[in-house]
Amino acid sequence: MNRNIVVLLAVRVIANFADSFYFLASVWYVKDMTDSSFWIGVTTFVAMVPVAFQVLYGPLIDRYAKKKLLLLAMAVQAIVFTILAGLYVIDELSVGVVIVGLFVATLASELSYPTEYALVPTLVREADLQKVNALFTFTYHSLDILCNAIAGILLALIGVGLVYTSNAILYLFLFGAIGFLLRINETKAHTPSDFMYFADLQFGFRYVWKLGSFRTLILVFTCLNFMISISLGVLPILAKTEQEYGLWLAAISIGTLLGSGLSIRFGVRSLRWTFVLATGFGGVAWCISAFWLNRNFGMTLICFSMAWMAIGMMGIQFQTLLQRQIEPDYLGRVLTVVYALQGILAPFGYLLGGALADWVGHGLLYLVGPVTLLGTSHYFLRNSFLKSSVAIHDQAV
Repeated sequence: MNRNIVVLLAVRVIANFADSFYFLASVWYVKDMTDSSFWIGVTTFVAMVPVAFQVLYGPLIDRYAKKKLLLLAMAVQAIVFTILAGLYVIDELSVGVVIVGLFVATLASELSYPTEYALVPTLVREADLQKVNALFTFTYHSLDILCNAIAGILLALIGVGLVYTSNAILYLFLFGAIGFLLRINETKAHTPSDFMYFADLQFGFRYVWKLGSFRTLILVFTCLNFMISISLGVLPILAKTEQEYGLWLAAISIGTLLGSGLSIRFGVRSLRWTFVLATGFGGVAWCISAFWLNRNFGMTLICFSMAWMAIGMMGIQFQTLLQRQIEPDYLGRVLTVVYALQGILAPFGYLLGGALADWVGHGLLYLVGPVTLLGTSHYFLRNSFLKSSVAIHDQAV
């Protein structure tokens, strides 16, 4: 826990607070203004689709000073929310502007995530990577729980305008914190002649393609993310109030928090069974939450959170495996390709969930996620590609 890691962790914690507030505020504003499941789906789609653009950031992360990229991400978000807050004050804030602003802000946020992940391995020993990754996730999700739990209440009390204003102030603060407190030596200088953007971009895809059995694992997670997103797309529709939607998000954060805590004690050599048991347990817990869906909201959230505990633990193991197998000089390019592949279909899942909600029962859409988890668990158990990935990883360790 050196100074830079502490600063980076603090920035990510505060940024996660701000992300949760503006996402919930934007979705609920669109819901209040349109009362349309379709437009709710469009809004969540717009919030998720920037993940696919991460792949375009990879060469920039590897070639340019990461501190400057983090400063750029914070500055763009501060400007966006200053504009949205101003338009709200003069009563000129439309649904279209909210959706565009949400897209631009999330696009900037998606630059900061892979930049931070690419920085971490240069700031700590390889032996500490899993603990640091788990600590990052554990810490910011622990505060994210509080944020999501109270976000709905605060939104009802202070309104969308003050949420956007507070976000602008927070991102200005983060800009200053990164500028003055993050001390890293990045001496590489790049000129147009030695920076071949498209060649670097293609290299990231070629690197992932050569991962063999690990590439198959990435594709499986891509499909899993898409199916789970269909179920998550109906959460704003299932929620009757802002407070309920905030509690749904808090349940996801609590589960992810507990899962990241458990991953600290889980050895990566049990990776195969971690994936098998996590998807199986998560699917069962999610199905049980569906049973309580219209009976007891509290039991629904508890079981839903338990499902995300398993998903969160699996995510930490997968992230650590990525960082250890990819060569440090190529982390930016390759991580952004992997994250883009994982998240590229997720926005369409959210959009599909919202669009289908007008014709398909909400309960059936809610069950798409757990059924997919159970099927994936069976797939992990019966196929050998995960064993091959574990064998490769054991050699690297």
